[in-house]
Amino acid sequence: MDKEKEGSRLIEFLLNPSSYPHKPRYVKHVQTHASHVFIVPPYVYKIKKPVNFGFLDFSTLDKRKYYCEKEVELNTRICEAYLGVEEISIRDGDFVFGKGDETVEYTVKMRRLPERYFLKNLLTRGRVTKDDLLSVIEKLVEFYNKLPVTKFISDFGRPERIRINIDENFSLSERFIGKTISKPTYDAIKFYNNNFFERKSHLFNERIHRGFIRDCHGDLHLEHINLSPQGVCIYDCIEFNERFRYIDIASDIAFVAMDLDFNGYSELANFIVHEISKRMEDETVFEVIDFYKCYRAYVRGKVESIRSTEPEIPSEEREASQDKAKRYFRLALRYALFGSRPALVVTFGLIGTGKSSLAQALSEQLSCRVISSDEVRKEIMGVEPTERRYEEFDKGIYTPNITDITYRELLNRGRRVVESGKTVILDASFSKRGFREVVLHEAQALGVAFYFIQTKADEGAIRKRLLERQRKERSISNGRWEIFEKFKEGFEEPNELPREMHIVVRTDKTPEETLIQTMREIICRRQ
Repeated sequence: MDKEKEGSRLIEFLLNPSSYPHKPRYVKHVQTHASHVFIVPPYVYKIKKPVNFGFLDFSTLDKRKYYCEKEVELNTRICEAYLGVEEISIRDGDFVFGKGDETVEYTVKMRRLPERYFLKNLLTRGRVTKDDLLSVIEKLVEFYNKLPVTKFISDFGRPERIRINIDENFSLSERFIGKTISKPTYDAIKFYNNNFFERKSHLFNERIHRGFIRDCHGDLHLEHINLSPQGVCIYDCIEFNERFRYIDIASDIAFVAMDLDFNGYSELANFIVHEISKRMEDETVFEVIDFYKCYRAYVRGKVESIRSTEPEIPSEEREASQDKAKRYFRLALRYALFGSRPALVVTFGLIGTGKSSLAQALSEQLSCRVISSDEVRKEIMGVEPTERRYEEFDKGIYTPNITDITYRELLNRGRRVVESGKTVILDASFSKRGFREVVLHEAQALGVAFYFIQTKADEGAIRKRLLERQRKERSISNGRWEIFEKFKEGFEEPNELPREMHIVVRTDKTPEETLIQTMREIICRRQ
């Protein structure tokens, strides 16, 4: 029989409730990029797709059998729901479970875990307390403490071995540039990883020395954690590639912490990391956790990108995967630039130097809010955002008093965004030292990541931009060449800013080159 037709007939067989020995009332079919899952209460059957992605190879029946057996063996370490591996055969021309004339597939069989108790579903319903998370933490710590530390496994924690996984991610995701990940984001995350290996490789060797490289779960996200009254069950660990399972405990924890961040529960993410580090006596985890969270977010972006291109998956699911991939890549970028904390970024400089364009470009990559002094000022004064107001320098809506009010409101709005756990960009000239010092002190008090990005350009380029802006019918900014000289005279150079937080960017290049340069500068300052 043709393999493709046989595969289609097998799926039809598994979609039919009467095919199963226990005759379920219905069959629910779920696909991942590498498997078909058939929910047939009270059981679940899972077959592996005959695919080879390089990092995962289920291309032959023997390999699928091996990895089914491996899946059951590994998962029973931390989940009692796995029941074993069953054959699917052809007998007298029909598919059957068990022995037959010819074995055509192998399936993992497990008890169905109650949907309502998956951690993600509990969080969505607001039904998770820190005590619930403590039960997960205790289960994980017990699991990690039972895992042996061997030289063979520890060697997977060497920088050059970790780098194989990182480089593979970039090579496999490169084809998605312009689809689910932008070129500047791809460049920045790759630069961050290269920079981390160059400057902090010693941390990986220290983790090996401390015995933190173990045979972990490898795929520890919210949908793999079940908190039923019968007890915590953590299932679906990685069986298909030892490189992804022989990892630093920090990498395992980073996955669930990243997934909590992704779903808007950053406080719980921090709680899990702190509590596990305390119980494992692992105070150095905080030096590598953001690196691993970036890696985990990038992996999810890659996986969802692959899923978004699979023709057998319904179009609405492919679109959902594409959107998810974009969100995961943006989260990976956030970790690369700022770590786990929210950030307060200021773009400032003379008028016409491109600060607003840069702020907008950063915002698009990070999906964060830009608060512009031009918008705030006009809102305070009851002026339409794009209405032209050609005032004299320091006159009309630009008097020092109104400017003071504008900057206070700008900061208040920025503070509220950061306090909600999100990154914000403040876009204004910040021409006076006093304005910048207020923001600096506020950012330090909030304990967030912060950067002052000063844009500069040749006066010829500035004049050209201002004249082009003036020719536009409507614009939020009222900056123009006629007031440039006075503005320049009143601009106080930012010598009060800490050098590591003050970034100067020339905007004479293309917008994309300027954006890439800016993100690289942030990464260098951070590390």
